[in-house]
Amino acid sequence: MKSQGIKIQENIPLAPFTTFKIGGPARFFCEVSSEEEISEALRCAKDNNLKIFVLGGGSNILISDDGFDGLVIRILNTSCIIHDTSIECGAGLSFSKAVGLAKENSLSGLAWAAGIPGSVGGAIRGNAGAYGGEIKDCIESVKVVEIMQNANLKNKNDNAKLKIFTNSECGFNYRSSIFKQNQNLIILSCVLKLEKGDKAGIEAKMKEVIGKRAQKIPTDPSPGSFFQNPTVTNKNLIARFEKDMETSCRDSKLPAGWLIDETGLRGKKIGGAMVSEKHANFVVNIGGAKAQDIMMLASYIKMKVRDELGVQLKEEIQYVGF
Repeated sequence: MKSQGIKIQENIPLAPFTTFKIGGPARFFCEVSSEEEISEALRCAKDNNLKIFVLGGGSNILISDDGFDGLVIRILNTSCIIHDTSIECGAGLSFSKAVGLAKENSLSGLAWAAGIPGSVGGAIRGNAGAYGGEIKDCIESVKVVEIMQNANLKNKNDNAKLKIFTNSECGFNYRSSIFKQNQNLIILSCVLKLEKGDKAGIEAKMKEVIGKRAQKIPTDPSPGSFFQNPTVTNKNLIARFEKDMETSCRDSKLPAGWLIDETGLRGKKIGGAMVSEKHANFVVNIGGAKAQDIMMLASYIKMKVRDELGVQLKEEIQYVGF
């Protein structure tokens, strides 16, 4: 497949680009850093009738053992500009670097995200959150490339167009956004609106968060939290959780990890996949795991939690190439 402005490679292994370290090859693969390069990649995909998958930091995804039979577009826009109390950053910038830059510039509002893997674009797409914070709380605007379905491919400016979404237009919800629901929107960059703060205080908060994560987040390859925390209506189950954990239930959501623990699945293995001994909502690759191992273990977890507790778990991760 030929392209004028970008290098398109064939049969590129995708596992190294993911935090799970699992997955087969991309039939075609390219790396882009600008709106123009994204448009060129999209044009190539349409010319050759190829499906596309946009790859960021590689967290929160499981790629099929067969790989992806289309064009994988890896976003490498890692630009970053500080504007007083805001940060304008590219979607390909690592989220942890954005958090670090905020601290270095004494900007508060991102300390809760210390240690979260993946890219800024991925964090926005899935409305990443932890320890009471969510990225939606500091998004001012998001710049995207919208794929035009009925584009005239002969016109190079007609296959995609630039759009800017304000926070209220992003459709943020629990671990979701308009970008996750609409595959035609490719995040290019964003503006994070923060506040002036005390650098020492921000650093102390980040150390506290990282310390908490270190106690329960496994070091084995994983995509991050595997299942969303479900909303539960069973008052007896909620009371059981509150008594067990000595804490109150927030918004009727119970931690997926606690539910999985209640079924005794911590440490459960299928092939190279395992429910982490450290945190039950982490499915980890303990060595040589195949995507099929992960799928089988995930299905087993969902069945056990549904049958024993009456709760239907839903994956937080995205399946690619299945």
